[in-house]
Amino acid sequence: SERLLNTRRIQEHVDHAIRAGDETSAVGGLCSIRYVAAKVAADDVSDLLREYSAAIERFPDQASALGEFAAFVGRNLDALRQKIPTAPFQFALQEPDTSGPYQSIKRLAERGGDPLIAIAGASGAENAARLVHWRGKPQQSDPCQLTIREHEGCVNAVAFSPCGKWVASGSDDGTIKICSAGTGEVKCTLTGHSGTVYSVA
Repeated sequence: SERLLNTRRIQEHVDHAIRAGDETSAVGGLCSIRYVAAKVAADDVSDLLREYSAAIERFPDQASALGEFAAFVGRNLDALRQKIPTAPFQFALQEPDTSGPYQSIKRLAERGGDPLIAIAGASGAENAARLVHWRGKPQQSDPCQLTIREHEGCVNAVAFSPCGKWVASGSDDGTIKICSAGTGEVKCTLTGHSGTVYSVA
């Protein structure tokens, strides 16, 4: 029963907050590394990226903070889909010290309230799985916002829709894929080309 309630909360709470215009709850959840980790554990990473897109549209004043977390999830998408419990926490530690994901993991570790994580030297570190703190790490965020790996061959052409919500890509595999620019999900695959696709518009 407790697990069912937690799963339902993970799947619905932030979505309802976005729809209701509850900026504090929506942004507070989406800008929490614990929430990111919970969505990863529930195999809801695509849903998480949809929530970021919806929240950025609904709360434009929070677009910077939300976009920073969305980019964090997007650039680590392949690894997060492996559902390794400590991965979101470890990736957050690798972010620049001033970034939202890093600050979120730092606050969480300093409170010592999560049995899964601890940074060596933080309170509670002796009983938790230790994360590696990268000294001398780059202090600029990776500009990658999202990694889309849907083709079986090399990608030769990419074009964005005028609204910026869709990406079309043509490949050596003879297909064109239309993907969401927010989540990377494939909307449709166009087949029937006799060979490599070199151009899309």
